Amino acid sequence: MTRTFEQLEHAVAGDGSRRKVLRTLAAAATLPLLPSLARAQSGKSVMRVAHVLTEHDNVHRAVVKFKEAVEKGTKGQVEVQIYPNSALGSLRVTFESMQLGNLEAGVWDAATPANVTPQLMVPELPYIFRDLNHVHQVMDGPIGQEMTKALLDKAKVRTLAVYDTTFRKIFTKPRPINVLADMKGLKLRVPEAQAYIRCMQLLGANPTPIAWGELYTSLETGVVQGFENKCEAAYNAKLHEQTKFAAYTGHIFVLNPLMISERWLGAQSKDTQQAILDAARESMAWQRAEAPASEKAFEQKMRASGVTFTSPDPAPFRQAVEPFYKEYGDKINAAALIKKVRES
Repeated sequence: MTRTFEQLEHAVAGDGSRRKVLRTLAAAATLPLLPSLARAQSGKSVMRVAHVLTEHDNVHRAVVKFKEAVEKGTKGQVEVQIYPNSALGSLRVTFESMQLGNLEAGVWDAATPANVTPQLMVPELPYIFRDLNHVHQVMDGPIGQEMTKALLDKAKVRTLAVYDTTFRKIFTKPRPINVLADMKGLKLRVPEAQAYIRCMQLLGANPTPIAWGELYTSLETGVVQGFENKCEAAYNAKLHEQTKFAAYTGHIFVLNPLMISERWLGAQSKDTQQAILDAARESMAWQRAEAPASEKAFEQKMRASGVTFTSPDPAPFRQAVEPFYKEYGDKINAAALIKKVRES
């Protein structure tokens, strides 16, 4: 997601301006007041959907599809209000607000709800998925249902849909990555998240946690020599101006689940509940079809700007991160779950 960890960084750092941070904090501070105000003004049942992405992201456009389908399916009895760009706070703030009953729904990464249900972090372990079909097989099947049920039981948060992003790439300035040995010693920017830091350590790089908003300058001044992400995020941040190469490493796949407060959903009529569930499935089908094309379009933009793409053999990369599965499985008591995901 650029999701994932990048989104949290955007919420905290954004463009580095003090005013944006203060606006985010102010929005979060007033969040508990919003439900009653919204309902009093509209006379309808209001569902606010928060996320930290821009309106240009295909995930936001999927949420717009969701809004349209909900309002049509409920004949206007439910009004869906979308708050992009961290308008209601960061990933952590909005998720906690939903748990407290002060927010109806939103889109997050897997890492944020994993603070409540640690096994949700398993899908973001490096190279745990073979391909996109494997992602969908796991997340749409019994294993994914087991993980989302654990969150529902513990936090009263229901997963309505799991939107895609893409397998992440590594972007570099000094040299291309053709083989695993090319990773050795590279100073790569990573989010402040253990899965990313440990992944890059095991691949031989020197991971350096830096806020996303500071990355352009860090590349320009040589603080780091590259980063990992997706083309859409890289291009929109103008990072193609500071990198020459991109490698199809596919080291991590970030999920963007659309989640809703079970307490709020349960208070709606049966017909309304069904309309919301149907709308979520409809929006997920649209987004999953759109995501690959969106990433491909931004890849072409990066190529046109002079970025050269390479395709290193992924087998040595997968082998290099093998120790992390045992390390993390032991840490959160999820060895059996990791094994099921990998063998499914």
